Amino acid sequence: MPSQKVFVFYAVLLLVTYSTNAQHFKERVYLKDSSTFYEGFIIEQAPAKYIKIYRLAQKDTLTIQLADVYKLTKIYEVDSIKAVNKLKPLKKNRHNKYDKIAFVELLGAAGFYSINYDMRTAKNKRDGWGYRVGYERISTNFRDTIGGTINFTKIKFTAIPLVLNYLIGKKKGFLELGVGATYFKFKGEAQSITTVERYQAETFKQTFGNIVGSFNIGYRHLPYSYGFMYRVAFTPLLIADVFVPFIGIGFGYHF
Repeated sequence: MPSQKVFVFYAVLLLVTYSTNAQHFKERVYLKDSSTFYEGFIIEQAPAKYIKIYRLAQKDTLTIQLADVYKLTKIYEVDSIKAVNKLKPLKKNRHNKYDKIAFVELLGAAGFYSINYDMRTAKNKRDGWGYRVGYERISTNFRDTIGGTINFTKIKFTAIPLVLNYLIGKKKGFLELGVGATYFKFKGEAQSITTVERYQAETFKQTFGNIVGSFNIGYRHLPYSYGFMYRVAFTPLLIADVFVPFIGIGFGYHF
């Protein structure tokens, strides 16, 4: 009996000692964007695939692909209190989410400009299949006088590009290939008032819509985490069987 009690005592002492020593350091995982890191204890690791880290402060577990990891380090309790105050705050976990961007394109698929939303169709992927939808609205009103006639003109122009695209790349630079269609709607109204003839008015109205084919091949730059993105592409349009060469320049935010 005494020997069993001694054995239990040493086992408990060993467990307490191990737990105390384990608190002397934490592990830190740096991502390839050089500014994002996660801090805690690595609880699972699959060679050449992923690691799982338990974050003490947030009390959650993150799964990180090894392809996104820059380096692993250990930090000790003696230095951690001073170091934490100097480090950048943790960025939100990108895993189990769709890669998205919002950007403005000058020229391109909408003709003049467009505001766009773009998203990948698979979680945890920066490349592969995705789609884009945009919107453009231009409205003008002007007046001129020729001889004794006053002319009023109103023009409204709307464009909605919808594009299916595919990204090829692994780091920050991607080859972008896309095919889609843009719906154009034009609405014009002109009114001429002849002052000599007691304001006799003549009104002309015209509204028409058309769908134009669009293509793009270009370069897209995306940060590893959130932040500024830009793209440059050759964006020809197919208008009534006529191939019209065009370009598009875009910039926005990756999230």
